[in-house]
Amino acid sequence: MVPTISIRSLHLEYRLWINELNFYKEEIKIFERQLEQLLNKNPVDEVCPRVEQFQNKFILQKEIIDHLKHDLNGSEKQLASFASELSGMGLESIRMDNHTKLRERMATFRKLYTEMKNEFRWFEADWF
Repeated sequence: MVPTISIRSLHLEYRLWINELNFYKEEIKIFERQLEQLLNKNPVDEVCPRVEQFQNKFILQKEIIDHLKHDLNGSEKQLASFASELSGMGLESIRMDNHTKLRERMATFRKLYTEMKNEFRWFEADWF
């Protein structure tokens, strides 16, 4: 049996996920500024290869965030359309698919993002 969730709860969860992704994107901007500071304070030839690796990782993470946000916004629009069609039919009693694939993608993103963030923090601690 596929787990289900109310339309209202699913909508709230989508909004929370999008806000979470926006936070990660802002955090990456901070990391990028820290890389710039690191380059300014240390010999370029010593840190440059690792800096480039993190720049590439940050670019990739931002792309993944954009894809997730796009898919979440698409699902949110579908949900809104569905809710509109059922307007007045007691939306709280209607249960929806729990969007397991999106949920799994968010969990995988969080895990990989946290690993990248921790790796960056260790790198940063060695140079600052």
